[in-house]
Amino acid sequence: MKFKKLVFSISMACWIFIGCGCPMRASQAMETAWDPSARQISDSIRLSTKYLVRTCNPNGQFKYIANKSSMRQARPHYNILRHAGAIYALVQSYYRQPDDEVRTALIAASQFLKSRCMKPLPDRKDLLGIWTLQRVSHVTQPPQIKLGGTGLGLVALVSMEKVVPGSTSTSDLRKLGRFLLFMQKNDGSFYSKFIPSRGGKNDRWMSLYYSSEAALGLLMLNEMSPSRQWVLAATKAIAYLINHRAMTTSDQWLLIASAKLMTTKSYPSEILSRESIIRYVSRACENMLQEQVLYSPTNELIGGYRIDGRTTPTATRIEGLLAALQIIGLKDPGLRNTVKSSARDAMLFLLRAQITQGTYCGGIPRAVGKFYQNKKYKRRSREIRIDYVQHALSAMIQYEKYIILPANKKSMKSIFETRFFPP
Repeated sequence: MKFKKLVFSISMACWIFIGCGCPMRASQAMETAWDPSARQISDSIRLSTKYLVRTCNPNGQFKYIANKSSMRQARPHYNILRHAGAIYALVQSYYRQPDDEVRTALIAASQFLKSRCMKPLPDRKDLLGIWTLQRVSHVTQPPQIKLGGTGLGLVALVSMEKVVPGSTSTSDLRKLGRFLLFMQKNDGSFYSKFIPSRGGKNDRWMSLYYSSEAALGLLMLNEMSPSRQWVLAATKAIAYLINHRAMTTSDQWLLIASAKLMTTKSYPSEILSRESIIRYVSRACENMLQEQVLYSPTNELIGGYRIDGRTTPTATRIEGLLAALQIIGLKDPGLRNTVKSSARDAMLFLLRAQITQGTYCGGIPRAVGKFYQNKKYKRRSREIRIDYVQHALSAMIQYEKYIILPANKKSMKSIFETRFFPP
């Protein structure tokens, strides 16, 4: 057994050495690379949208995991953060192409979020949080509010205002925003949890994503109910992450929030300059590009950002890279073009991973490929969880918006000029 593990480790190390971090794009490594067409992206968006709608029960709760291995014991579990993320992705899909079934699912899902989890703090009726409760999560832990739960809950509910205006009162949305302010420290960082039975604010455990999710929620709230306090808190949060946290390629929410901050009118640039944001985002993109799989024993893995074949790390990096494009702008055409090329190869990876027929049509499995040898891992590789689909759907929609549509407009302009204004 030890010998097998050693051989596997050596082969993985060799593969990483020759396959990742090379300046050659993944498409150059594949014999049959192509650009995803507008039709392919549109069809994939439709399939994943329908999957989430199908798995949304009449009470608004999503089927959390599907296609479980028969060898894996089923444990009831529900993550309300991923529920909020699924709402956010479905709103993007609805906004792109309104659909009555999507609207019905969104209304039910947002009502589930509010009726089951949105409650005030003890003795603080002016603050609302998205609670993690055992009756919903089925996890034995004390009642608590996770910062990311309220951050993503705010993102989801503010987004829902595009679908059903007034579905959540402005007063309640502002109370969610004030809870995020309540959890912020003077240096811009946050407490991760509020646990009444343990004294309230708690930062014994820190999440990679919570602060960025909170910042995005505050900036989206500001668009609907403008207030300097929301922008100030979000700017301080992003500044803390950029200036004090080690570089990470996994937090796409930070890049999305940074892009939103850059478009916010009169944001406090004295706290965080535009140059600092651009510099950080450029470094994050360069680091992501080094992670992309360019060579592998099987083409299934090429274009992804993880050698174990997991799909969600690739989807979230596409989300981050496409948000970064809005920040990089035209100042660094070399990096911009490389980011677009990397996102294209990653999108091809996701399109290959998507299930396109049968019971789980539109679903995104946890992982693809057979190179990874761990038996427990392989048992879970075909599972479909709502966040796998949610992140892939968001990535596809953003890819269409920032890559496909601009390219089509440019192509149509070129055809028009050639036809009517020949050289």
